Amino acid sequence: MSKTYQFVQPREQAVPKFKDLFINMEIEWLEEQIVNNGYGRKIKAKYQESPFSAVIYFNKQNYSSKIVLEKGTEELEQVLAQKLGEAVSKKGTKQVKADKPPAQIMLIPEPHIGTDESGKGDYFGPLVIAGVFVEPDDAANLREMGVADSKTISDLKIKKIAPKLRLFLKNRYNLVFINPEKYNELYSQINNLNKLLAWGHARVIENLLQNINSANGYCEYAVADKFGDERFIEQALMKKGRQIKLIQIPRAEQDLAVAAASVLARDLFLTKLEELSQQYGLPIPKGCNEKVKNIGQQVLAKYGREEIGKIAKLHFKTTQEIMG
Repeated sequence: MSKTYQFVQPREQAVPKFKDLFINMEIEWLEEQIVNNGYGRKIKAKYQESPFSAVIYFNKQNYSSKIVLEKGTEELEQVLAQKLGEAVSKKGTKQVKADKPPAQIMLIPEPHIGTDESGKGDYFGPLVIAGVFVEPDDAANLREMGVADSKTISDLKIKKIAPKLRLFLKNRYNLVFINPEKYNELYSQINNLNKLLAWGHARVIENLLQNINSANGYCEYAVADKFGDERFIEQALMKKGRQIKLIQIPRAEQDLAVAAASVLARDLFLTKLEELSQQYGLPIPKGCNEKVKNIGQQVLAKYGREEIGKIAKLHFKTTQEIMG
């Protein structure tokens, strides 16, 4: 069975960078072929006399998006897993587990915006979308701060990193905050979570471009995690946003800009959840589970039905369970 790995590089650098992944292995590189109407480069080789072939796929922005290992040994699979992260099947299921996740990197070696959100899977609290503009020279500082995908670090650590990150970035970040009441209003109009997310990501990109293109030089790229139809964000972008090259890829949080955005988004989400806890005199929890349901029933009993819509995302089935 073929294995697919995320791989983002400019077209002219993709093949050399791919070969560099195996720099310490005795690979006999045989030939390259253009495939997929010019959007793919097939590489044939041998490793320890075993056939080895992979295809690098490119998008319309002239960046590679993935590597499909068509034929290779388990040792080659492990090298790719360790350096690029876990392989995924077409349905998105994990195939090869890396010994450790890859380090936070610049997925593209250019100044770019990264966007991410927090709160979309949490019943209580707002939806927060953040955007961060980074340059290659920022990488060392961001790593030193401990910037990583917010899902992989504790809330306590997020609270320590976020203030340093805001101070370092200054005008190079933007946050779109959608409180539960506004969220429910927008969702009733759009009736599609991915379109609502796309609207938020597009607003963050537009807001950032207004600041950075005048103060920090021109930004040509934006990176976002892939969710739903790729056209959702593109269609939601306005005049400035449509001039950039938008790269949407799975597990984009590997990218330092996206990871930084995820930290800032999660920090604001946690802050707003703490404010709700103080306001209602109850420990408003994260997530969507039995504890959340229990607190929802307490809010209902203490404050009434209308108050649920002020602190929760009503389209979750948890609402029916609480009301029922």
